[in-house]
Amino acid sequence: MKKILKILAGFIGVVFILFLILLSYLWIREYRPKEVEDIKVMGKAEEEIESNKEYKIMTWNIGYAGLDKDTDFFMDGGNMVFPIDKSHVENAFDNILKISKEIGADFKLFQEVDKDSKRSYHIDQVEILKDNLGGNLAFALNYKVDFVPFPLPPLGKITSGILTQTEKKIEKSERYQQPIPHKFPVRLANLKRGFSASYLPVKESDKKFVLVNIHLDAYESGNQGRLAQSKQIIDFIDSEYKKGNYVLVGGDFNQELSEVKKEVPEGIWDPSPFPKEYLKDFMKLLYGDSETSVVNDKPYTGKDAYLSTIDGFIVTDNIEVKNIKTIKEQNFQYSDHNPVLLEFKLKN
Repeated sequence: MKKILKILAGFIGVVFILFLILLSYLWIREYRPKEVEDIKVMGKAEEEIESNKEYKIMTWNIGYAGLDKDTDFFMDGGNMVFPIDKSHVENAFDNILKISKEIGADFKLFQEVDKDSKRSYHIDQVEILKDNLGGNLAFALNYKVDFVPFPLPPLGKITSGILTQTEKKIEKSERYQQPIPHKFPVRLANLKRGFSASYLPVKESDKKFVLVNIHLDAYESGNQGRLAQSKQIIDFIDSEYKKGNYVLVGGDFNQELSEVKKEVPEGIWDPSPFPKEYLKDFMKLLYGDSETSVVNDKPYTGKDAYLSTIDGFIVTDNIEVKNIKTIKEQNFQYSDHNPVLLEFKLKN
């Protein structure tokens, strides 16, 4: 008996030491972004955006091309940690790229774009988008961890973020760190979300078109992180609008934008309502006519799926909205989100 207890104690001791080593490594290597950081603007674009001219902007959470219709993702109540195989990711990404080109938006906001992640087989999706879409691109990190130790099998390395692309000239782009709801030690292997603000010169004007790409927190306990992040974005819009700039925010709010009340099945992630009381009089929240933009449980079969409207835009009143719609033709085949397309023009 004593020998068994000794072996057991030794095993527990080794496990504890290994845990401390992992914790120390993650702490030393923790991604610690500054409150505001410059983002490198990639590619070439010289044409400036003009006032009183119609443009299209698309937002699409592409789910790192790893959340296609066949994926039963564990964070949505399913059983799968990784996509089925690399070919699934490659096929999904090829189709995401094809659909993005067909939509033909002047501005494209992508979320969950992987640069070097085990979950997407280390495919550099940023580089592929740059090579295929051209123009100016700005990529901001949201998730940078050398080794995510959970669940089983562990997610491993993740380098991922949000990407803004346009054939119009981006003068500069900045990353703003958002409030982090995760506490130590979970924080060490979790997302550090930030939003990107790209500043585009407006032809024959001293105003700027400020294009903001967002992806707010999702799987937190409660919704305090999302509320704090939403308030930060509203304050940012307010600040830029007071400078006389045009401000357009787009992305994945991870909050229900519509007024539709739904009963959430057990085990399915439930997005909290977007705090519309935070909006100022000169701001307008836009989404695709209550059409659903995300499927919260997988795999998607088209029947009895729990759907939400969490992708959309906020615009200031110096931007005229022409039309907004959810592109339903993708039908969650290649991502758990549908693209949302907004047509607009800057007022004189």
